[in-house]
Order: sequence, then C-alpha cells, then structure tokens
Amino acid sequence: MVLTLPVDLGSSLPTGATKIAVDVLGRRIANDAYRPGEVMPTEPELASSLGVSRATVRDAIKVLSGKGMVRTARRYGTRVRPVEEWNLLDADVAAWHDPTHPRLQVMFAETTELRGIIEPQAAALAAARATDRQVSAIVEAAYAMHPQSGPVEELFAADCTFHATILDATGNLLMRQLRPIILTMLWISYEYGVLARSEEPVSREGHIKVAEAIRKRDAAGAQREMTQMLELNRRTAALPTPEPD
Repeated sequence: MVLTLPVDLGSSLPTGATKIAVDVLGRRIANDAYRPGEVMPTEPELASSLGVSRATVRDAIKVLSGKGMVRTARRYGTRVRPVEEWNLLDADVAAWHDPTHPRLQVMFAETTELRGIIEPQAAALAAARATDRQVSAIVEAAYAMHPQSGPVEELFAADCTFHATILDATGNLLMRQLRPIILTMLWISYEYGVLARSEEPVSREGHIKVAEAIRKRDAAGAQREMTQMLELNRRTAALPTPEPD
C-alpha cells in the first residue's frame, strides 16, 4: 500500500522525464543499490539504464545533490554521500526508502523523539490562537478517525489534516513551515509503525482529547493530551536492545 500526503506541501521534484529519473535514482540510493561512499555509474551508463538523455541525468543528479544524497566532482564522477549528510526529513528522501529497510526503523525512532518535542507545544499554541474555523477542522478530523474499521487511507488523510491544521493554528509562521517535517514524520509512523510493526491502532481517543482541549481553549490540557498521545508512537518506535555478544 502506498500512502500519499493529502496536504499540498509543494513538491521539490521537477516534472516529466527528470522527475522519473530522480525518483528511480533516489530509490536506488536509499535502498543501497548505490551505497554511501561508492561512485555511481557514469552519466552515459545511467542514461542507458533509465532510457533518458544525458542532460536529463545531469538534471536529476543536481536534484539529488540538493537533497544531500550525492556529490559530483571532475576527479571521480558522482559519489553517494554519507547518510548523515542526507536530508532525511525531506519527504522525497523518506518516501524513497522501502518500508522494510532497517534505516526506516531508526528514522522512525528519531523523528518520534522530535515530534514529542515540537507537537505538544504546537497544540498549546493552537488552543490559545486557533480561529473558529481551524478549531472545527481539528475537531472534525479527530472524530473522522476510525482505526478499527475505516480504510487506512482515510485514517491517514484525517491524521494529516489534524496535525497540519494544529501547526497552522499556532499562528507562528516558522511553526507552520514545519508542516513538511511533521507530515513526513507522520508518513514514517504509518509506513513503519502503524502498518508494518505496531499491534496498537492509532489512538482515536487520544486525538479527540487533544481536539476537545483545543476547542475548550485549554492550552495546558492540549499540551498534556498531545504528549500522552505521542507516547503510543514512542512505545512503537522503541528500538530493540542489541543482544550481548
């Protein structure tokens, strides 16, 4: 199952053949067909394997370079950069990973920690600053979530609307610009946590409690309920303890 973000985040990808080339090469890199530190095939070889022009390959490499995944130099061609230099919070970079890739487990755990720092405070600000229309959208999205019976696509769409609207409702422009990061984290939580690993469904009750606290303009309550709701993600994200040698 492929989940798509229902909120327009503004695509960072080009169009046409270049978009296809970027997508294919991005997936190859993310899933270790070309490993960090390795030199990628030459421009003519990539053009042949992708069925595109060399100019299209050059444009695709420029996009991947902008995402921190590759570096090009005359001496050695195009080399895959270390993973720690990738923009792992880029929605495209995250989406290129196969849901079974071990790196996604680490990304899920680490982004869950970051969500726990950002979102409770965002909920508190939303309770204080949200417009009536934003409050209605948050409440409606929370009650639209039916983890036990509804299609997962609808659940994901409502979940994205819930969290994106809370960020909008903070009235903080910089906080609003965190939407791509938060929704990419949410995508990871579904692909890795909810769909692939967790036996616990998404907490409809937790989302409703956050929404009702915001509707009551209870900033402390909204912050507390968001923290408690994200605890479910934290438990799912907990990495297994390595076995002793």
